[in-house]
Amino acid sequence: MKKLFDLRFVIGAFFFVVGWMLLLYYLVNKLWLIANDSVNLWCGLVFILFGSMMILLSYGNKPDDE
Repeated sequence: MKKLFDLRFVIGAFFFVVGWMLLLYYLVNKLWLIANDSVNLWCGLVFILFGSMMILLSYGNKPDDE
C-alpha cells in the first residue's frame, strides 16, 4: 500500500498504461487500414519507456518510515 503513496510509482503506472493503450490503438488501426499515422506508435513507445523508468526509480529508493 505504501507504493501508492510514492508519486514516482503512480506517475509511472499511468504512463505505462496509457502507452500500452496508444500502442494497442495503433495496432488495431493498422490492422483495419484506417489510418497510416505512426504518432500513436512513437508516443506509445515513449510513454512505455518513461513509465517503466519511473516505476524502476520508485523501487530504487525506499521511502523513510516515520
